Amino acid sequence: MKNEDLIQRLSFENYIWITFIIVSIIDIYGDELIKKSVYENDKNLESKAQSLFLGVSLISILVYIYFFYRNYTDYKNSCSKYNQIRLLGSSLILVGTFCLLYFQLYNKKLELPSNI
Repeated sequence: MKNEDLIQRLSFENYIWITFIIVSIIDIYGDELIKKSVYENDKNLESKAQSLFLGVSLISILVYIYFFYRNYTDYKNSCSKYNQIRLLGSSLILVGTFCLLYFQLYNKKLELPSNI
């Protein structure tokens, strides 16, 4: 990989890390909404929190698809054991996030995604 390509990729990935920070803050806010809904017995806050968690999962899936694609491309180009392990890890994280999304879509009880 050329130095310019590497710099461009790393610069783009900085935006991904910023996205993760924002997603984490949104997740914390969702947890606070759940706490408030329990104290006040407010189903609207619970519904809003569930919507936030769903959005966070969708954003996470997009980010993990990018990492999976990047690691697949790296593995395809060099076929090293290191890149194979990175690709496997990306695959597992992506599958796990899809499982979390499934849980959020079909869970009927008040259970937080963070309790998994």
